Amino acid sequence: MRTDITIVKNIRDDAALRGSFNSLAEKTFGLNFENWYQNGYWKDNYIPYAAILEGQVIANVSVNPMTFSENGTLHHYIQLGTVMTDPAFRGQGLCRRLMEEVEKDWTDRAEAIYLFANDTVLDFYPRFGFQRVQEYRFFASLSAGIPEPYENTAKSRNSAPDKTTIPDGPVPVPMTTPENRAALERAILSGVPQGSYDMVQNPGLILFYASQFLAKNVWYLPSHDAWVIAEAEGDTLLLDAIFAPAPVDPREAAALLAVPFCERFPQTARGLSRLECGFTPIGADEADVRSEENSSAWEVRPLENDDDALFIKGNLAKTFAQEKRRFPILSHA
Repeated sequence: MRTDITIVKNIRDDAALRGSFNSLAEKTFGLNFENWYQNGYWKDNYIPYAAILEGQVIANVSVNPMTFSENGTLHHYIQLGTVMTDPAFRGQGLCRRLMEEVEKDWTDRAEAIYLFANDTVLDFYPRFGFQRVQEYRFFASLSAGIPEPYENTAKSRNSAPDKTTIPDGPVPVPMTTPENRAALERAILSGVPQGSYDMVQNPGLILFYASQFLAKNVWYLPSHDAWVIAEAEGDTLLLDAIFAPAPVDPREAAALLAVPFCERFPQTARGLSRLECGFTPIGADEADVRSEENSSAWEVRPLENDDDALFIKGNLAKTFAQEKRRFPILSHA
């Protein structure tokens, strides 16, 4: 084992190491965390374990303590992310050394450890005891009816943007100003779980996406006092997340959003005819196949994606094997 390489845990507030970390992340993933840090969203629940040589980050595994609500019961997991090694130092066991350090520090502090891996490393993580598990996708027609168990009772608008008058329809809220980002953060922190398996109390991770890649994809729905993050993929409206003080049926939110979304993004959103929910909708994990008699039910399909494969270490793998569920898209670290 090389003795000139040290492991530094949490390089966030060291400007030089953070810059080196960002350089390696850009080289590996095309990502840069500097704006996230400067905006104050890099919190204590994103902890890089970095291998350092001569003041430079040459490998990394980041620890993300996560809390999820499963039908009201809270669970605490560790998600690993930003797993990377500089090409000049690959094959030297650095990732293994970092993984062992992470497991030593965190195995007894969480119910499970999990990560998402691309197709180049599908054979790597089983060596550490991780098991690949199946996730599911949830689809519905945009014209479907709105069944129970959802009931909209949110009328307070306490988290709404600061506007003199609030229109009835969906309002786009660009995440280009601190005020709009702060309003979204308040909505995240004050909201209730919107899925049967939902990430809670992690605004920093949501704002990693919303302040960068999805800055134009955030909407406010006055009728439900709800914030929605949505994208379009072909004929499908992908509803990434909902934040509201009461449960909102994703199908109702999508029905409200479809027309204004197409008007705002005419080049990418044409002929939207179905909804995909980016999290496990309430009740959908108990569904099978939508029937002609029940066209408003969720259509459940396996998620086949070798570029974002889920690996779990712990009893959570058995739970995923027994139930149809999905980690929320915006919970991926």
